[in-house]
Order: sequence, then structure tokens, then C-alpha cells
Amino acid sequence: MKVWQALLNLDRRILYLILMLLVGWQIVAPIDADNVVSAKTQDLFASIDAMKEGDVVVVQSDWTNSTRGESRSQFQALMRHLMRKRVKIILTSIDPQAIEVARVNLEEVAKEPGNNNYELNRDYVIGGYFPDAYNYVFGMVNNIRKELAAKGVLGTPVMENINDLSDCKAVILVTASASINVWYQRMRSKTDLALFCTAVMSAENIPYYASGQLVGLAIGAKGAFDYETLLEEKYGSQDGMINIAAGKRYMGPLAFALMLLIVAVVFGNIAMVMVRKGGSSS
Repeated sequence: MKVWQALLNLDRRILYLILMLLVGWQIVAPIDADNVVSAKTQDLFASIDAMKEGDVVVVQSDWTNSTRGESRSQFQALMRHLMRKRVKIILTSIDPQAIEVARVNLEEVAKEPGNNNYELNRDYVIGGYFPDAYNYVFGMVNNIRKELAAKGVLGTPVMENINDLSDCKAVILVTASASINVWYQRMRSKTDLALFCTAVMSAENIPYYASGQLVGLAIGAKGAFDYETLLEEKYGSQDGMINIAAGKRYMGPLAFALMLLIVAVVFGNIAMVMVRKGGSSS
């Protein structure tokens, strides 16, 4: 009984210390394990991989550094794939901070080997921030050129053959919020819709993938690692390309942190039950 009482009274600082040691170990010397890629992410990768050079996509990036751990690795993996396929990008956001975060990360990826030195206005345009999500999506669906007219991008090569949203191969969202809901409501099957979301947003979006409204779905840090794994399988180390990055680096620390959480919850509850039994029988 004393053992269970000791577990129940365990100083939480000890758990924090164990957590720090586990995470530090996985950062310094991570365990390498094979990755089983989700079918949702495989479908997402395949839909983008089927695109041809010169195709255009709308990428709506609504994440900021508050979800950097999941969204940044997702966004960068997506940019690597689009750049290698030479797909042109219209970058937009409904978050005032997110568009600058996306721009910085896009420019960072563009400098990597094998990513075709993407240039502003030649290979991608910054559609910028739209404060009203409903009017923005309504405008993109009904008259994309009118919606983007005030952004100074219509005369660029990216927009050359884009007269309607259906001329774009896909709308791809990288988001930490429910911003994709407006697209579900107003898309009208104009083009493909794909999603990179945080883990907490997965449950409400999986039904849209199951129904076919999403052509693919990457969820959280695992989704980013899945996408990196598929990039590695396709491109390997040719031209010094970076395929495996932050998505994989997060997996070891995350896995061991969650393992500690589960162990603590299980043994904490067992200890509580045993101490109560001991008290009631005495």
C-alpha cells in the first residue's frame, strides 16, 4: 500500500524531469523507425504529384508560429513538392500574421537545392491577407480575377491563363483553425480541395475526406512526417534535395512525451484506486 501511496504523492517535478530527459534524448539521439504513411496523406501527395509543370494552385496559409510545430513542417513539405513539380502558387491568407509567416517560409524553401529557385511574380504571387473569409471565398469562387485585382498580381505569368477558379488545379489549405469550413460551404466543385491541418482539427475534417470532398488530408506532425517520407521515396537525395526535415524530428520527442503521459495517467489511476481500497478496508 505504501508503494501506491508514494506513486499518488509523487512530486510532479519528477515527471517534468523525466519528460525533459526523454525529449532531450530524442532530440540528441533519436530512434530511427520505419514510417507507415496514412492513406489520407498518400492521396494528398498523389493528387499534387499528378500536376504538371505550369499548373496553378491556390495555397491558403492560415497558421502562425503558435502552431509552428505542426504547420511549419507541413507547409514546407508542400512547398518543396510544388516547386519540384514547377507548379505555380497563388498564396493567400485570412489571418493578418499568417501571410508574412508563409512568405518567409516559402522564400526559405525556394533557396534549397533542387527547388528551382522560385521567384516572386514569375513562379508565385502573394495574394495577401483577406479580412473577411466569407466574402473572400465567395469572390474566389465566382470571379477570381476580380477578387485578386487589387493585389497587383493579374499581370504576372502566374495569372496568365487563370480566368476562373476552375482553371486552378486545386485549393490547398494549411491551417490551424476551421477556416476550411467556408470552402466546404461555397466551393461548388470548382476544383480539388486539399487540407493540411493540426491534429486537434482532424476529427471534424476526416468526414469530408471520407465523402470525397477533400482529395487528401495531412494531419498534424505525423502528416508532415508522412509527406516528407513520400518526398524521400520519390526524390531521394538527388541534387542535395531536403526531404526529411522537421516533421521527422518532432516524432521521437512527441512519441515519448505521449508515452510518458499515458503511463502517468494509467499508474496514477491505479494508485488512486488501490489507496481508496486500502482506506475502505481498514
